Formats: sequence, C-alpha cells, structure tokens
Amino acid sequence: MTEYHYFGHWISARQNGRLPMIAGATACWSRKTLDDIAEVYRTMPRDNAKGERGKCEDRAQATEEATTALCLNQHLNISAYAARDDKLREHITVAKFDDQLTWNRTEQGEWWYWRGKPEGVGQMENSISIRPIGLHKYKSVAEIQGMHGAFFGEPGNNQIMRLKPHAKKYVLKVRKAMGIDK
Repeated sequence: MTEYHYFGHWISARQNGRLPMIAGATACWSRKTLDDIAEVYRTMPRDNAKGERGKCEDRAQATEEATTALCLNQHLNISAYAARDDKLREHITVAKFDDQLTWNRTEQGEWWYWRGKPEGVGQMENSISIRPIGLHKYKSVAEIQGMHGAFFGEPGNNQIMRLKPHAKKYVLKVRKAMGIDK
C-alpha cells in the first residue's frame, strides 16, 4: 500500500483534549504507515518525566493511544479516522460488545463516548458492525473462550444461550454475516 492509514475506534480531540486518536481493541495502520513510523520509534527520545507532555517521546505513565496519535501526526502528518461500516456502525468497540449494545445517545446524552461522533451514528443494537474487527475488554481466558464459542461455535451452543437477549441477537447477526449460520 502506498498511502498512510491509521484507523479504528476514533476518539475526537474534544473527547480526549488532544489530537483525534484511536482507542479500543484495535488500531489499524497501512504498511506504509508502519514502515515509516518504525524509524521514528527506533530513534524516539526517552524521558523520565511522567504523564503527558505533548511530545513524541517514550516516557513513564504516557498514554499509548495519545502518544501514537501525536507521533503519527508530528512526523508523518497522519490523522486518525473511524472504522465504520456504511451504516455508521463501529467495526471496533471500546467496551464489551454486550455493554456497548445498550448505549443510547438519545437517552444518555453526549457523554465522552458520543462526543464528536457524527449525527446518525448507530445506537444500541445498531452501534456495532455485523462484521466486527476488534472487540475490547476481553482479558481472561474464560471470556475469550466464551466469546469465541458464541461467534464461531456450533449453532445454539451454551455460549450463545447464556447471552442476554440483545447480545444474542447481535451474535446471531454476526454469525450469519460471516457465513457460520445460514
């Protein structure tokens, strides 16, 4: 690929007080982005100062997402953009999918998750793409195995049956979109 790309679950500058950045389970880069930022990372200065300082540097207690956005912007003039489908549903989550499927902009108002998102972006059961790329907050082996069973296991398996109704409905849509179920 000959173009720069940096996309995923987009967080606006208004949400984080810095540059737009990618947060959540997956940050996607084109090959050109990876090739060209590698040298920046190899030679980036290190500092013992703690916290955010608005510099592309390796330091204690820095936020990885903010540093990545800053380095890409300062050195390669790349800005983050959202990974959404044609219905404005997120391909990448910032929370467990069954939780994110309950978020309602109309009822909950403009809290950090919604700030900077375009009007018409999906809510609740229409917030996550039926072709997800990354689902965030799954850490334990049991959680990962349960999620794997729900999305890729035999039809009607225990992992699917244990889901809350809204999560089960979403999982069945994903399984159908991926060709696992007819």
